Amino acid sequence: MIKKFIKLNLAIMLTMTAGCGTDSAGKAEKQEFIPKTKAFKDDFTSEFIKSPDETEDGYYTFVSKTKGYTMLFPVNATISSAAHDYQEDYFETYNFGESVDEENLSRYFTVTYEDKPSTRDIKFNLELLTEHTGYESEFKEIRAGDNVIYYGKSNKELTHNETNKKVMFYGYFGYIQSQKDQEGLHFFYQTTCKKADKPCKINEQVEEERALLMMKSIQF
Repeated sequence: MIKKFIKLNLAIMLTMTAGCGTDSAGKAEKQEFIPKTKAFKDDFTSEFIKSPDETEDGYYTFVSKTKGYTMLFPVNATISSAAHDYQEDYFETYNFGESVDEENLSRYFTVTYEDKPSTRDIKFNLELLTEHTGYESEFKEIRAGDNVIYYGKSNKELTHNETNKKVMFYGYFGYIQSQKDQEGLHFFYQTTCKKADKPCKINEQVEEERALLMMKSIQF
């Protein structure tokens, strides 16, 4: 009787041990699956990422806190929690940045989303875009699914904040308006040398393609 009891206890302990081993392996596998990208390593930024799987090479899918839209988001960019603000489901604004140290590049983005009747006023929104960027030329209209992108770009020589040296800033911006409802989004993208006292090569075509890729990816 005692032998049977001991055997039964041993069997239960072995079962429990096997179960614990499987659970630990599962957790380890789950932890290994988390990407080591800057976007996922940053706790605040990772809240916006739909999945650890890249939607396109080098990009995740970003989901707005308002749940009003999604867009592509660079895997090594991080969102500033101090500069993020949203109101219920109709307004959100935030900044995010990306550094490419080996190329001495710095990329900076500002996005503002609104779901209000005023988004239908194209003239008003393009005036806001002009005021923010100093752009004085005609905006190019680009159709992207159910959206229209009013797009512009400009290059400026500005003073670098850290070194006070003159450096070129390359800007790409647009107002993206939904053709199905009253949602709209202002998108600003600027790139420059991260350190003004060191050289950097900015491929304007590549930077413009990146900006347009992100703008065209927006889905309301």
